[in-house]
Amino acid sequence: MKKVLKTAIIVIVSIVAVCLIVGLIANFAVGKAGKDTEYKLGDDVVSSVTAIVGERKAVSVGKSIENGVSEKHVEYTSDTVQEDMIAYTQYLRNEGGFTLTEDMDLSKVPAVVQMAKASVDEGKILVMTIEYNLNGYTVTLQKGVGTLTEK
Repeated sequence: MKKVLKTAIIVIVSIVAVCLIVGLIANFAVGKAGKDTEYKLGDDVVSSVTAIVGERKAVSVGKSIENGVSEKHVEYTSDTVQEDMIAYTQYLRNEGGFTLTEDMDLSKVPAVVQMAKASVDEGKILVMTIEYNLNGYTVTLQKGVGTLTEK
């Protein structure tokens, strides 16, 4: 009985230790994302929200590749969502080379803004989607096969 109890304690302690290590690594990655000044997808680099409006607290970050589409997203909290959206979308349109894919109305909350531009990789496109509400926003950058044509 003592051997079974000792084994169970070792297993439980090991599981807790692994969970703590994974949590610390995840927390570090999310904290770092709030300070990053660029979003990178392959050879494409886009200035981040932080680079334009100042450091914001990142609460989640993720990357994936599905059906040939690379994606990176960062979720931020902010007390100045509307001001952040105005500054960042103006930057993306005026200096970042992005074009609106549909009309935007930053006075609506919650809402979504979507923009696109050609990737540095021929035949690919970058799509920036920003979903925002009163408490923050999620910036999603996707890269896949496509072209951008203006109407």
